[in-house]
Amino acid sequence: MQTLESIVGEYGLERFRAEFDKLYYTLKRVHDNELRLTQKCRQLNDSIADNVGSVSAVLQMTQEEELANVQIRQVNRYFNKIQRTIVI
Repeated sequence: MQTLESIVGEYGLERFRAEFDKLYYTLKRVHDNELRLTQKCRQLNDSIADNVGSVSAVLQMTQEEELANVQIRQVNRYFNKIQRTIVI
């Protein structure tokens, strides 16, 4: 920026300086936005990773419940069979 400040008085380079300033501040704004987006992506990635753990736990619980239900049905069939045998 020091070099640009030295050309302030020169009329021919004033348009160059103005355009350069616009480009510089635009690039700075884009860079800041990119940093914010990168941070947001990291947060979303962490959130997804946390949710994957929760979903895995729920799936495991569901599978355990299904297994328990199958075992309960088998025990009920067995008791019904015994009950019919006793009644006869």
